[in-house]
Amino acid sequence: MAKSREVAAQSGRRAVYSVGMDVGSTTVKSVVVDIESDKIIWQDYQRHETKQPEKLLEFLKRMQDEVGIAPHNCRIFITGSGGGALANLIGAKFVQEVTAVSLAVEKLHPEVNSVIELGGQDAKIIVFKEDENTGRKKKIPSMNDKCAGGTGAVIDKINAKLKIPAAELCDQGYHGIKLHPVAGKCGVLRRPTSTAFRSRASRPIS
Repeated sequence: MAKSREVAAQSGRRAVYSVGMDVGSTTVKSVVVDIESDKIIWQDYQRHETKQPEKLLEFLKRMQDEVGIAPHNCRIFITGSGGGALANLIGAKFVQEVTAVSLAVEKLHPEVNSVIELGGQDAKIIVFKEDENTGRKKKIPSMNDKCAGGTGAVIDKINAKLKIPAAELCDQGYHGIKLHPVAGKCGVLRRPTSTAFRSRASRPIS
């Protein structure tokens, strides 16, 4: 497929679709964009259960069947912790995560001054600051990849301890509910704290 895409590019064929894929530590996300209208026409987001290549292949097959992407009519961009190793296998261009987020924010939300992204096992913050000399915004990125505290993997673990279905987690409210203090800086310490709270509670707690 990679060779076919290279031949297509050399022949001057015009891409109809732009495909974006994010192969992260816990999930695979993908979108297909119609280049002419700049509209998203297909998207999905699933856990890969440690099987990154298999889930990526599944997504590609579905996009081929449901949208009609093929080596001659699309360009694929891939990011994420697992994207670098898989990019050449599918003829995709690898884009570093912070760069991918920055490009998206600059295009879709130019008024934003900062972005915080909680990944599966790391956390990233990007501050957009205006350059006094040029007037253009410059990016000041920072990544915490030394500790998983507060990231998706830790949230998953605590969620499992509290027995809250993943689909309901984003709908949990905070108004009128007692909030319980837990260790603020370390995800490892948060888990036993949440277990202790759970053992004293008769229902899921926030």
